[in-house]
Amino acid sequence: MNGKQVRVVVDAEGSLLTSAIPFHPFLIKPNKEELEELFKQELHSDEEVAACAEKLRQQGAHNVLVSLGGDGALLAGEDGKIYRCRSPKGTLVNSVGAGDSMVAGFLAGYERSGGDLSEALRYGIAGGSATAFKDWLAEREEIEALLAEI
Repeated sequence: MNGKQVRVVVDAEGSLLTSAIPFHPFLIKPNKEELEELFKQELHSDEEVAACAEKLRQQGAHNVLVSLGGDGALLAGEDGKIYRCRSPKGTLVNSVGAGDSMVAGFLAGYERSGGDLSEALRYGIAGGSATAFKDWLAEREEIEALLAEI
């Protein structure tokens, strides 16, 4: 593999998500509703979302990125810290692909920043939001423009 590390990302729900956690994926990306289903409870605050995300991290996922829709995202990071980032202002046009764009942005930000989780989260929010504000996938320029607002 030429010394490159493989990072496994799991964007699934229910038993498919939980069955992947013992294999220590680099990143899992449930949304708030999926967390509520997994833990069989409504989550009303960032603290409740963070507690559930941290439980999943402690079960084996390195990083747990929780999409909160128009409210941004929360990350239970591999460093044991909780990170929170709000979405930039914009008009939702199409949410299809926004979650995938968030994952791609997170991974790109992680690589570009040398593993800075806060920066990775910013890039994830910018990627997901830029796609949600368009009728198709966002392009680099649109993502970079939103980074300035986050």
